[in-house]
Amino acid sequence: MTSNKRRPWRWLALLASAAFCSAQAAAPLVVGVSAEYSMKNSQAAQSIEKGVRLAIDEINAAGGLLGGRKLELQTLDDRGVPARAIENLKELAKNPDALAVFCGRFSPVAVELVPVANRERFLLLDPWAAADGIANNGAVPNFVFRLSMTDTWALQVMAQHAVERKFKRLALFLPNTAWGRSSLAAFVAYAKKFPRLRSENFWYNWGDTDFAGKLLQAQLNGADAVLMVANETEGAMIVQHVASQPAERRLPLIAHWGLAAGDFPALAGDALWSVDMVVVQTFSIHDARGAKARSVAQAYQRLFSEDIGSLQAAVGFAHAYDLTHLLALAIRKAGSADRMAVRNALEQLGGHAGLVKHYSKPFSPQNHEALDQGQVFLARFNKDGSLSRMPRK
Repeated sequence: MTSNKRRPWRWLALLASAAFCSAQAAAPLVVGVSAEYSMKNSQAAQSIEKGVRLAIDEINAAGGLLGGRKLELQTLDDRGVPARAIENLKELAKNPDALAVFCGRFSPVAVELVPVANRERFLLLDPWAAADGIANNGAVPNFVFRLSMTDTWALQVMAQHAVERKFKRLALFLPNTAWGRSSLAAFVAYAKKFPRLRSENFWYNWGDTDFAGKLLQAQLNGADAVLMVANETEGAMIVQHVASQPAERRLPLIAHWGLAAGDFPALAGDALWSVDMVVVQTFSIHDARGAKARSVAQAYQRLFSEDIGSLQAAVGFAHAYDLTHLLALAIRKAGSADRMAVRNALEQLGGHAGLVKHYSKPFSPQNHEALDQGQVFLARFNKDGSLSRMPRK
């Protein structure tokens, strides 16, 4: 008799437990973007976020993941400060429903995040930061995956351009950061192939505004071009200093892509159209063709109520968009939200038709770089701030 009286309570308990488990199963899977949102003049974080957000919108509209779980985006401002980025990653990692965090544009931040991500066993996805050794960092297991350029690829393309234009002496303008040191190492290694190519290093600090003395010294020492590793603020100052020279003394500029993280033509002003400058890139909105590019442009217009052609720092958008879809493919392949299972699945993905390229095998246990040097090209700025690929000679 006692057993019969308790039976309704047992059923209620079972129903409550089932409802709780169902709610847990349906909890969104969280993806974070921790980047330099509050940094003046930079649009890289915002562009990366839009790429992740558009991919998430498409994934959720198609039914979500793991039987209907939605993806949810959480954004965090690290201000370009490694310590803040580390705290953001650790905080996200505490959430059992969080799977990954996208870093921002700055290599010094990403470099500091690598050991933390591997120690926490939390996926760090890199859609921009280019310092060598971020993705293929030697850790086992390695929780860092990159879909971006590396400094080695960038500097090789930049140096090759200098050789093709028969420049004999380059002035290397380098930030005194991990990015600058990584770029120098890549240039020096590649330049050994060209013993007649000479170079001189000119180091500067972030926030410097006066480059006139360094440029004058470079000219006096016989430089016939500047190889420039710079972000948008310092890059604009260098361009303005070069443009202020008489036309016959303006040194050509071969630039890394950091200055493409904002509206560079607006920062540099009319000076930009008075100098000879090329920039390394991996993606151009204007050059994107085919059904995939058209569908992304239409989806972008629908979600953000603006034309994709007006997007600043578009390379961050494209990389983050593709990388989010690769993450979703890995979750499906793993059949689980277990972080190690998803990490392992990322190394075993098959083909995927992305916006940047078609990926036959994006990652492997030996290689966590989704792109290769074949995606790197030289571009020039358009008046609207976008970049267009230079035609191959």
